[in-house]
Formats: sequence, structure tokens, C-alpha cells
Amino acid sequence: MSALQDFKKRKINKNWTHLQILSEIALLSDADGVTSKEERNSIEKKLALKKGKKRVDFGPNPPPVLPVNFLNKIRHMHGKYIVRVIQKPLYKSDISKPECRFSIPVKQVQQEFLTKQEKILLDTCDSHKKKASRIEATLIDPSLTEKKISLRKWETKKKHHIYGSGNSSSSYSSSSYVLMNKWYNIVEENQLKKGDVVQVWAFRAAAAASASTSSSRLCFALVVVKRSPSDDQQEEEEDKESDHSDDKVLSRGIRFPLF
Repeated sequence: MSALQDFKKRKINKNWTHLQILSEIALLSDADGVTSKEERNSIEKKLALKKGKKRVDFGPNPPPVLPVNFLNKIRHMHGKYIVRVIQKPLYKSDISKPECRFSIPVKQVQQEFLTKQEKILLDTCDSHKKKASRIEATLIDPSLTEKKISLRKWETKKKHHIYGSGNSSSSYSSSSYVLMNKWYNIVEENQLKKGDVVQVWAFRAAAAASASTSSSRLCFALVVVKRSPSDDQQEEEEDKESDHSDDKVLSRGIRFPLF
């Protein structure tokens, strides 16, 4: 088996340094003869691509419960039927001013939060405005401030290329709920940034004497579970891991092949 084939079975560590890349090639060369120049280039390219990808932090698992201060706020609003909709990291599109929306992929919804009538409404199109229908709601932001927000449902069509049989392609669609209407104001006021892990909770706010779901209004709560580390902090952590890994490699006294 060639070194390249053997390398495909190895687990990639995204924090590998250049020294570790060379040591991995050295180990493969020792085990299977001197690697060819083409194989070395292919291995280094694969390692570089893996190293460039940063691990996405989806937050604690299991997800934490709703904080007490939010629970008290919801009770003050006579809220009930509280469910966690999603826990996710904020992506670039979630904090973009031009896009001004927060995406909740339908397949990632953790607990059902819409009534049958609301689902039907979001699946219909407003013929007058020629836009997807929306539901007006209230959102409790991380500072416990009530904000007006709109909920819509978007269908996105994508193409998937199939290689091997004439390079044909097939199309598929993905659905997402989106929170809109001055969403970027919430991002700015709460200093939300890419990589922050947030939870969205849904509940029904009704009059104190009402126990009917149909007479209640849809509300949300946005909770910041974990703040993303700053670029300096992240680089410092990666440097520490890299230095520690280099020490381990050097302590082994690995022999490198002559290129």
C-alpha cells in the first residue's frame, strides 16, 4: 500500500504544525519506503486544507435550561408553553447588516413551536405583496428588552452535482424559518458576533385569565449561551496547543526523509 493510501486512513488534527506535517510524512516513508514527490505534495495539500478549517462550536451538550431571569420575564408576560426551538452558533449571515435576518433551519428545530394554522399561513404567499406571509411576534433579547420581530419561512433551491455519470446534477430545496424586521438592531445592541452560541425559545403570551393557545400570541426569547472568543484569544489558544504538540514531536527524535 502506498503512503498516500495509508494516509487516507489517518485521523487529521486541524492544529498540526508544519513540523508535524513533515513528521507524519516521515513516519509514512519509514513504513512504506521513500514517498514520491507527488505523494508528498498531495499529503501536504490535504493537511493544509484540514488545518485551515476551524472547528465549529455548537455549544454545550446537553443544552442548558432557560435562565431564571428569562423565565421570570416570561412569567411577567403571562407566558406559557415554553419550548426550546434551536441552539446554534451565529454564522456570518446571521449578523450581516444587508441580510438582516436570523436563520432557523427547519430540520434543526428541536421542539415544535407553531400551531397548525401558523404553519399553513407561513406556507402561503401574500398575493398582494407577492412575498411570503409572516407572523408578527415579540422577542425578548439578551438584555431582557422586548422587541417586535417578524417570522417568515423561506424555501431555498440548491443544485447538487453528481459526478461519474455525465456530470449530471439534481436540485433540492431546504426550508428555514427566519426572524426579520430590525434584526440587525438586536445584533448591534447586544454586541452579537460570529461564533456566539445562542438559543431561541418560543412561548405563548396570553392574558392572565386566558388558557387558550388560539387566543395567545407567539413570542420568542434569545439567550446567549456562550460568547465567541476574540481573535487574539483564539490565536493564543491555538499557539499553546501548537507549541505543546511540537514539544511532543521533538521529544520522539523522529528521523526525517531526505527530499
